[in-house]
Amino acid sequence: MDEQYTFTNRVRNILVIAAIAGLLLSVAAIFIFEPDSSRIWANVLLNNLLFLGIALGAAFFLAVHRIAWSGWHTALQRIPEALTTFLPVAFLLMALVYFGMGDLYHWSHADLHDPVLEAKSAWLNLPFFFIRMVLYFAGWIVLTRGMRKQTDALMDSGGIRFHNRRRIFAGLFLVFFAITVSTSSWDWIMSIDAHWYSTIFGWYVFIGMFVTSLAFMIVLIWFLKRAGYLAFIRVDHMHDLGKLLFAFSIFWTYLWFSQYLLIWYGHIPEETAYFIQRREDFELLFFLNLGLNFIVPFFGLMKLDLKKKLNWLAGVAGVVLIGHWIDYFQMIMPGAAGEHAGIGVLEIAMTLFYTGVFLFVVLRALASRPLLVKKDPFLEESLHYES
Repeated sequence: MDEQYTFTNRVRNILVIAAIAGLLLSVAAIFIFEPDSSRIWANVLLNNLLFLGIALGAAFFLAVHRIAWSGWHTALQRIPEALTTFLPVAFLLMALVYFGMGDLYHWSHADLHDPVLEAKSAWLNLPFFFIRMVLYFAGWIVLTRGMRKQTDALMDSGGIRFHNRRRIFAGLFLVFFAITVSTSSWDWIMSIDAHWYSTIFGWYVFIGMFVTSLAFMIVLIWFLKRAGYLAFIRVDHMHDLGKLLFAFSIFWTYLWFSQYLLIWYGHIPEETAYFIQRREDFELLFFLNLGLNFIVPFFGLMKLDLKKKLNWLAGVAGVVLIGHWIDYFQMIMPGAAGEHAGIGVLEIAMTLFYTGVFLFVVLRALASRPLLVKKDPFLEESLHYES
């Protein structure tokens, strides 16, 4: 029960090589293919938000279970906790967007002459944009670190007060996250197409984060189990993760369709232009987005037995991860890069770089403490859990 992950030199070297190779290939692609600068910065933003979303989705997973007095997730809680350790790195990478503001956000141009954007200047201005960014990350980092710190204390002493403090941090995080997940999505994604707006966009981005995080947790558990770890995580735990992935993939589709249907039905030019561009200029990705994020998990996880087969579940989760990369591409690239957008060496290389960095941070965090919180008051319930 004192199982601890060993971050071997082999795995460490693979991740370092992957990150360096991704970075060098990205630089090479920039010099060889000379893509428009808007495409380069759109890739930075895309990968920033993809992996930030995985970390925030994991924090939400932990917080909502703790507030609800849920016990089943206790055996696997170190997995999402490790994902949240990426937030400080995400902040540093997100700060790079400062150098690409002019390529990403039309409203940031100093010589702007646009009545619509000028009317939004109280919110969309550079100083306030970065002040909000710092506040978002400060809140997320402090509150998730507070949850992790109480778990560490619980490992050492087992005092119930640490569990109760962890619930307080979880509650504070949920309140703060409920507001900032929407406002940050307006800032970083919706303001790319600053004439367009959607009242459910924050919800849409949030559910995408949560689904992507669930998928990544499933893949990471699969990897650790193949490496001989996490014997205490039962089929029932994976079944519940599969049910969550299935259910929230459907909810993501509901929001996707609701946003599309209401804008199509309203037929207001400023709103429909958003979908016309994506439907006509990125037609393959438009439908592939829906196929990978709805059709695959819906039919792939509909049967009870399939959600209990780890290899199958991890395969579906892997497809969903690719699908949500495409979803972020659809949200960011058309508005930021327009006709310069595409999927090529630059996109693959930059995603490889971010994946290597993300996994390095997460696996190092996993290796720092035992994989099981032995003194958690809900541990026995989780170890004998039946779904």
